[in-house]
Amino acid sequence: MPWTEILRIPNLLSLSRIALAPIIGYYLWRGDTTATHIAIALLVVAGITDGLDGYLARRWNQVGRLGIALDPIADKLMAAILVICLVLFRDMPLWLAGVIVGRDLLIIICGSLLLAGHRLTTPSNLTGKYAFGAIVLLLASYVLRFDFGIQLITYVTLVLITASMFTYGRIFVSLRQGRPAPIFHDKSAYRIIRTGLTVILSAIYLVRLYSDLIR
Repeated sequence: MPWTEILRIPNLLSLSRIALAPIIGYYLWRGDTTATHIAIALLVVAGITDGLDGYLARRWNQVGRLGIALDPIADKLMAAILVICLVLFRDMPLWLAGVIVGRDLLIIICGSLLLAGHRLTTPSNLTGKYAFGAIVLLLASYVLRFDFGIQLITYVTLVLITASMFTYGRIFVSLRQGRPAPIFHDKSAYRIIRTGLTVILSAIYLVRLYSDLIR
C-alpha cells in the first residue's frame, strides 16, 4: 500500500477522529465545565471530519479501498474509546456500553465474513444510519451530563439498534446464501413519518436542553 494513499487528506481526516478520541477522554477525566465545553467542541470537530472526508474523497476523485475501509473503522474505534471513557468518567452503565460496542463488533465480524474471498457491496442501511446518529446524540448527552437527554435518547437508540440489527441480519443471511440483499423501498409515507418523528424528538430534546442550560 503506497504511503501517498495513506497521506491523502480524506484519509488523514479519518485518522484524525481516532486521534481525537483519547484527547476527548482526557477532558472528560478532568470533568470541569471548561473541559466539558472543550470535549463537546472536539466532538463537533470529529463530526465535521466524518462528513468532510467522504465529500473530499469524491470531489477530488480520491476514493480508494483504504478510504472506504478506514472511514467506518475510524468511526467505530472512536465510538469504542469514547464509550469506555464515558463508563469511567460519566457513569454510563456497562450494559448500555456493551450494546453499543457489541453492535459495532458484530457489524465488523459479519462484514469480514462477507468480504472473505469475495467482493461484495452491501446496500445502504437507512435504519443503521439513524441508529448511528442516535448513538452520537446519546454519547453527547452523557458528555453534557444532560439527564433528560440520556433517558430519552437511550430508548430511541435501543429501538433503532434493534431495528438496524434485524436489517443487517437479513442482509447477511441473504448474501451468505448467495441471494441478492433485500432492498428497502423508501416510500414517501415512510419519509414523512420519520422526518416528522425526527423533528418532534429533536425539538423536545433541544427545548429541554436549552431550559437546563439557562437555569
